This record gives sequence, C-alpha cells and structure tokens, in this order.
Amino acid sequence: MRPAQTRPAPARSASVRWLCATLAVTLLLLCLFAVPTAYIDPLFHYHAPLEQYQYPLTEERYQNDGIVRHFTYDGIITGTSMTENFKTSEADALFDAHFIKVPLAGALHKEVDLMLRRAYTSGNEIRYVIRALDPERLILDKDAWRAGYDYPTYLYNDNPFDDVNYLFNKAIFFDYTLRVPEFTRAGSRTTTFDEYVNWNDDYTYATEVVLEPYTFVETPPAEAPLTDAERTMVQETLQQNVIDLALEHPETTFYLYFSPFNIAYWGQLYNSGRISRQLDAEALAIEMLLEVPNIKLYSFHNDFDLICDLDNYKDYGHHGEWINTWILEQLCRDDYLLTQDNYQTYLDEVRQFYTTFDYPALNLEK
Repeated sequence: MRPAQTRPAPARSASVRWLCATLAVTLLLLCLFAVPTAYIDPLFHYHAPLEQYQYPLTEERYQNDGIVRHFTYDGIITGTSMTENFKTSEADALFDAHFIKVPLAGALHKEVDLMLRRAYTSGNEIRYVIRALDPERLILDKDAWRAGYDYPTYLYNDNPFDDVNYLFNKAIFFDYTLRVPEFTRAGSRTTTFDEYVNWNDDYTYATEVVLEPYTFVETPPAEAPLTDAERTMVQETLQQNVIDLALEHPETTFYLYFSPFNIAYWGQLYNSGRISRQLDAEALAIEMLLEVPNIKLYSFHNDFDLICDLDNYKDYGHHGEWINTWILEQLCRDDYLLTQDNYQTYLDEVRQFYTTFDYPALNLEK
C-alpha cells in the first residue's frame, strides 16, 4: 500500500477564523454603542441622571418613562401640550412637594394613563397628580391612540430583549448618548422641569392670531345632543383611563381640571351644532369624577373673562405660561373646585353662556 499523504489544512479552517474575527469585530462595535448608552443612559431607561453629567431634556415620549420610573418626586404634572408651560418650582412651593412635569403633546387619555401607571412602579410615594383633561378629548374610544407621533415602545416595558432597540441604536448613540458629555463640557446644566418642553416664548398671543383661521356663521346647524353611543364612550374612557387609577391609589390626591379652551373653541362647536353635545359630555364627566373621593375636579369654563380674553392664547386652546401659573394657584386654593353642591349651578351657568353667546360678532375682531 502507498503511505497516506499529508494534506494541507482544509480551507474551512481559514473561513472559521475569518468568521470568528468578523464576529469579534462586530461585537466590539456593538459594545462601543451599547456600553456608553447603558452607562450614560440619556433616556433614563436604567437609572436616574449621573452626577458627573448634565442632561438635556427635550423628548417627552423618549424620556418621560425613565423620568417617572427613576427620578425622585412625590408629585406629578401631566396632560397634553396644555401642561407643557407649567413650572414645577411653582407647584413645589404651593403644595410643599417635589414635582416632576411629564407632558405628552397630543396624547389621548390612554397614553397618559399608561405613563402614570408606570410611575407607580417607581417606589416613590406619590402624593399629588395634577392632570389636565382637554374638553375635545372627552368623546373618544377608551383605547384611542393618537396617530402621527413616534412611540418607542421598547422603552415602555420591562422586556430586556427589546432593549437592543435602545442599546444598539445608531440614532440614539449619536443624537442622545454623545450629546450628554458634549452638553456637559459646554457648561450647560440639566434642563429643569420649569424649562422642559416649555414653548411659551415661541409664539405670539393675540386676539387676531387666535381668530384668523375662523369665520363664525350667522345660521349654524341645529344643535345635536350627546348620543347614547357617545355617552358610553365618555363613560368607558374616563373609567378606564382616569377613574380606575385613582381608585387603585387612594393615597394620592388627583387634581384634575378641564383645560380652559377659549371662546374660539366654542365658536367651532357653534359652527357645527355641537355645543350641547360637548356640554352634555362635560356634565357626564363631572358626575362620574365627583363620585371618586380622592379626585378633586376643577373647571374654568365659567370664568368668562378668561375664556373671552384671547390675548392669553396662541390658538383656540394653548395659553401662555402665566395662565399655567394662575391655574396652579386656583388648584391650591380650591377656587373653581366642583362639588356635589355646586356643579349643577355651574352647568346651568355655562350652558346659558355658551348657547347664547354672539359668535358672529367675533368676526369683527379679526
């Protein structure tokens, strides 16, 4: 027999070495993204801000979840963009508490409720929740979700596996993680909750600005009341997204108020024959919310001087920060508080005013 010949190492060995080297380099590159992001944690997914860094707060739907879970506080201010101009320093002084502000621009009731539920996993003893309820969002499906916003749901759960979307995210790394040390080196300071998403200085507040988009008709369509199906929607959305949480946490006082949309908002309802429908929904909401012992409900819709002074507003609903300051003062003093004893008088008053107001006269003020 011929002796066996010595063969060269198979080409497969070189391929394995190349594959291992490629995987090692890939893993190293991934770690270059993941480790700084996990350590600095610009979205507070794992921990509160580190003392050696200053953090810019700019993105509600990316940072709020981490704020409610990892910051220290005993009071929360939340709601839609109507709450973005609140200053927590004012709330702290008025309520002798330590507030965070976590608004969600454009949010519907369910999104706010889910965020508040995350807050109750933080270990903080939450004494107060100040929450705005926008009038135009009362008649909505209980599970309605606002389209058009980016929802990083991987930040909103406790599933460690989808954290890859955070840790290995190039946009997060360059736009958020690296920005923190740059922000710190520039001598900046962590954004305060007075400043966080405050847009007060970005707009003009004036009657002509508010009224410019609208023309109020001389003869509106007939008024339509709230339908049975719409009543059910109001009941279900408030029960699921407002009342249930309050009942689960009797240790917290919930300060709820209807955002004071101005007369231009009511003029739009007038144009479409929906004033009675809106007032019916508000009446139903009031009756439901007043049944909950740890909910304090306020409305400014009967402050007709406020509602008709359009120089406080940039559009039909968004008001200047001085109105946010004023609202905090009213909540603290229990002015405009609705009770079982006074709410029917309130309802009669607002129905009389908004159903008889001369809306076409607003056309002359533009």
